[in-house]
Amino acid sequence: MRKKILLVVTVLSLLLIAGCSPSTKEFSGSGMTVKLNESFVEKEVIQAPLYLESQNHIFMGMRESKTDLASYGISNLEDYIEAILDNHGKSATVEVYEDEDITYYYAYYTATVDREYGYMLFVMEGESYFYSMNFGCLESNLDKNKTQYHNWAKTVIVD
Repeated sequence: MRKKILLVVTVLSLLLIAGCSPSTKEFSGSGMTVKLNESFVEKEVIQAPLYLESQNHIFMGMRESKTDLASYGISNLEDYIEAILDNHGKSATVEVYEDEDITYYYAYYTATVDREYGYMLFVMEGESYFYSMNFGCLESNLDKNKTQYHNWAKTVIVD
């Protein structure tokens, strides 16, 4: 009898643990669609037209007209990400992720707003717009979140 109770408790515990992982949820706005998990909620903020927040992460996204940016000499993703970093006084190594489905330029940086935060800035190109997006967390958690941020970035679709 004791073995049966232990088996039932073990099976129920495993089912409970497996059922607790957040499922995927799609968010859209300003020409961007991203698949995150259901722990994210959309909020209205001045800083970005698409702003999503969870207990441990944020996502911010915005777009800028290619025509407007061309007047500043920005004509490709490399120029765009460098201009964003320069405008925010950040220096970072810019890298490119590319596969058959998606291309984005990205860089990691930190910023202090009461606490130290770490960000993955990434940019993508659409038909008429360049898109800049950030994933963010506490700076102390950035390294362990980089793989997750890339997995989420790969789900982004832009117009």
